[in-house]
Amino acid sequence: MSAPIRDHPFPGRLEVSFLTLCTLSFALPVFADLKGLEGLRAVPLMASESMPNPIMGVGVGHDGTVYVTETIRQQREEISLIQSPFLHPHCMALDTTEAKRKWILENYSANIIGRQGVRDFNGDGKVDVLDLSVRSEKIHTLQDRDGDGVYDKATLFAGGFNDVLTGCAHSVAPIDGHVYATIIPDLWKLTDVDGDGVADRRESLAHGFAPHIGYGNHDLHSILQGYDGKLYWSMGDRGANVLSKEGKRVSNPHSGCILRCNPDGSEFEVFAHGLRNCQYFDFDNYGNLFAVDHDADFQGERERLVYLPEGSDSGWRMYYQYRNTTLVRAAREDLYNPWLAEKMWIPFHSGQPSHILPTIENSWNAPAAFSFQPGTALGGAYGDHFLLGGAGNVRAFKMVAHGAGFKREGDHVPIQGLGWQVLTSTFSPDGRLFFTLWKPRGNRSQLWALQAEKETAAMVEVKSLLAKGFSAYKVDQLLPFLGHADRRIRLQAQFALVARKGTKALRAKATDARTELLPRLHALWGLGQLKSRDRDLLKLLCQDKNAEMRAQAARWAGDLGFDPDNLVPVLLGDPSPRVRLMAAIACGKLKSRNALESLIELIVEADNKKPVLRHAGVYGLASAATPRELKDLSEHPSEALRIAAVVALRRQRAFEELTAFLDDPSSQVMSDAVRAIYDEASPQTFARHPDVLTTLAMALHPSHSVAVNVRAIAANRRLGTVESARRLAAFLITPKLDPALRVEALYSLESWPESSTLDPMDGRHFPVAMGNPDALGEVVGPEVWSLANDPGDKVSHRVIALLRKIEPTPAQLDRVADHVMDEKQRSSVRIEWLRWLRKQKMDLFSSVGIAALAASSPELRIAASQELIGARRGRAEVAEYVMTALKESRDVPELQQAIKMVQRLPTRDAIVTRLADELFAGSIAPPVQLEVFEVAQALSKQDKPLQAKLEKHRARTAEKGVMATYGMALVGGNAEKGRRIFHGHAQAQCVKCHALKQTDKQVGPSLEGIAQRHPREYLLRSIVDPQADLVPGYGIITLQLKDGRTVAGNLISRDDQAITVKLPDGLIQTIARSGVKSESKPIGTMPDVRSFLDPRQVRDLVAYLATMK
Repeated sequence: MSAPIRDHPFPGRLEVSFLTLCTLSFALPVFADLKGLEGLRAVPLMASESMPNPIMGVGVGHDGTVYVTETIRQQREEISLIQSPFLHPHCMALDTTEAKRKWILENYSANIIGRQGVRDFNGDGKVDVLDLSVRSEKIHTLQDRDGDGVYDKATLFAGGFNDVLTGCAHSVAPIDGHVYATIIPDLWKLTDVDGDGVADRRESLAHGFAPHIGYGNHDLHSILQGYDGKLYWSMGDRGANVLSKEGKRVSNPHSGCILRCNPDGSEFEVFAHGLRNCQYFDFDNYGNLFAVDHDADFQGERERLVYLPEGSDSGWRMYYQYRNTTLVRAAREDLYNPWLAEKMWIPFHSGQPSHILPTIENSWNAPAAFSFQPGTALGGAYGDHFLLGGAGNVRAFKMVAHGAGFKREGDHVPIQGLGWQVLTSTFSPDGRLFFTLWKPRGNRSQLWALQAEKETAAMVEVKSLLAKGFSAYKVDQLLPFLGHADRRIRLQAQFALVARKGTKALRAKATDARTELLPRLHALWGLGQLKSRDRDLLKLLCQDKNAEMRAQAARWAGDLGFDPDNLVPVLLGDPSPRVRLMAAIACGKLKSRNALESLIELIVEADNKKPVLRHAGVYGLASAATPRELKDLSEHPSEALRIAAVVALRRQRAFEELTAFLDDPSSQVMSDAVRAIYDEASPQTFARHPDVLTTLAMALHPSHSVAVNVRAIAANRRLGTVESARRLAAFLITPKLDPALRVEALYSLESWPESSTLDPMDGRHFPVAMGNPDALGEVVGPEVWSLANDPGDKVSHRVIALLRKIEPTPAQLDRVADHVMDEKQRSSVRIEWLRWLRKQKMDLFSSVGIAALAASSPELRIAASQELIGARRGRAEVAEYVMTALKESRDVPELQQAIKMVQRLPTRDAIVTRLADELFAGSIAPPVQLEVFEVAQALSKQDKPLQAKLEKHRARTAEKGVMATYGMALVGGNAEKGRRIFHGHAQAQCVKCHALKQTDKQVGPSLEGIAQRHPREYLLRSIVDPQADLVPGYGIITLQLKDGRTVAGNLISRDDQAITVKLPDGLIQTIARSGVKSESKPIGTMPDVRSFLDPRQVRDLVAYLATMK
């Protein structure tokens, strides 16, 4: 049973900010209630000892029974790219759970075991694939044995979830006498048949989730029973490939989605897709579905508040993640990423891909729990609001109609100061919002409730009604409940009327114009559940004065596939955009041929300025029109209609017909057509339609958009013919071509002699065969060679890389040798040519490389010494160069390289000892101190006296503090390497939290202009001792006030008179010093990078930050 609401008063309000999960977690000493807004408070509900840990999901039955899921396999037995990023290519090739199981059984390795932290769980003395089937995910019920309001006992309700493929137990929902749970790869239906509190019957309603390995946190989540009685839940972007109970294959393998089915598992389908990791979602009172989807942790990108009508595509594909990421190392840094390049993640804008339904707005960090306040809960506070769990707080906002779509209204923070991620939530029968915290430290409760100070009469009534149930009520007694103030009561009354086959009563209520809107809607939804195909009712409701009733009538007809008099197409001309939206989607479900002209009119009128209506119109067109009819629209004067026709053909996978739009005068239409063909294609597509690939390849032209050209480049590479190679060569030598496109074409040609499994444009598993081996020799002429002199290093380097694939003539070899020694040329290009020579002709390389040791360019001298050592040539000359550099060079990188190469000299011991003595004496120049220290450290393993000196030096330095310890990292770093650390280090993840521009809204302070504002010492201190210098607004301070309250927030400023803090809801609060009893030292949230960055990496990071002026 649920614990009773505790009514003792909380002594004060705590206001606190928790910035993000990516930052270093810290625990505020809060173990009691937290006071919030509107008389609400958060109450810890679960003891910490001898209880399930960690818990993820929580569900509360109508009888008050509390269920929680406990995960133990997450990112351990369940393989994840977060721990094992090297599995990325294998992951991309998987598209069914059957294939995934086979791959794991055949390829489970020591490398995976070490990365995932799997141990000998079965006790057979070894760690292998058998250990994946031992430990189980669990579902528990909770009990409060002593009645103090805290759950102190857990009873196992269901276990045995320990298959090789089993992921984490995330969500749990008790519904109508059953318990539903999401545990990858299944949606489970569990039943306690004999009432002993333990599930004794289980059924997988749907199997086949997470065919990809992917990111382990991208799970099955959030089970709800919707307005239509169906179960709804979400899947992260590891995808779904399910064989339904009816034997239909339902596949959405590459994106997150919302799914639904009947409570018995029938009529399984994908409701909406194109999501990344939409953990939780909910409906409003009118059956509209909303969520906040996670961002992909790319620089500048943010989460997205989304409206998800049926059939919508929000744009994300899981392979976009690996184009720019800190976890899976991309093949190269400049991979094209459609998600970022084509700005799919931001609200609607011109030029955005038209197949997606754009986000409403970019949203808050770390979204997870998401619940709609059903009416009487929380004492009535925040009615009709969605409550979003974030990093340490719960927000509240409304979604209000805005044309055919919606916009957010309000941004409240009812509770804050929780300190950890609010992960999952659900409303209990007694009106509390139960929520879980993810892995809180110390003794903090994992389970909490947000509740009103006292139970209201309405809350007591709802609790009693839900506990009693509705089975004893007669039809006429149930009808008034359809208008109850609480949605839970309305839905239960609706479902009870459906169970009693109360068609007549429901029809009367739905048609009663004197009745309020909500009971009429529930009556209509009940009729939908009963599959009541009532011709006269549809006529009446399509003419109803209330626009929402007309809209819902259209949805009802579409869901039933019932419109004998073609009434729904008439609603496409309704004055209400909401009605037109629902009618268009319904026409698609009805496959209404009679709707074609009206759909066209709707799309033309919307003029591609109303993306929600565009989606609905496309949904209708894709089912109502044939591919031939859609192709004929390529001649229509309306750009908006041609765009819609393209997207509809995309949904139909009508590739031949899409080619009619490739020469459209509208850049938007053409871009959408190219996207539709290339992005939806599979290996079978181009095998069946070879002319389509050729036509796509011929779209390559400098005047076309980047989105078109990157796909046309990839299409030419797929063709792999001499003709397609010639087309690319001609394209890349076009004057004034976008350098990024030139580089992309060069990469494509460079890959010609090789095959690959991943697509070059977006990274999906889409194998590319080796091109014609003779093509490069035929098409790469003097014009391409001349691009090696391009002013941009990226272009020139890629040209030289391409030329490595071609056998040079003696004359070309000589020209390159001359180029290397030409002091007028850029050092970077000379170095690339020297490396080219090493690959092409070793003897010539050796002579040129030795000569280059005396070049005027220190960069070339360094590269020549490295290349010669690597090729085992010119050892004597290199040794002489090193000694000369040590004595004469004033170039810091060259000195650093020379010191590192000392270890290769026969006289290394004497040289290193002398350098070390100079280091200890303080006479080594700061930029090379780290190199001297490192070579001395390496030699000290065989030199005990030197080892003793080093230990003494370390101890003496450590006594002076962290800045002295890292003093060698102040200067001498490599800014380019530092940039790579900032953008790509898996543990540092600097780019995830820090903005590079003031306009970017990231978690940490903007770094724009930091090198102008602060010296290097500040930059170094900010890295190795981040608590020393906190930027105003980014240090968290806790104030104990004399009136008993506690206030915490981001410190903005403080002086002798007042302290100003920024609260999580963005409000600025100034507190007089006279009212402050005590204050904490400001706490920063940046992690201690010293645990995962070595001094050289720290030095490089400082060098990079020093470029930000």
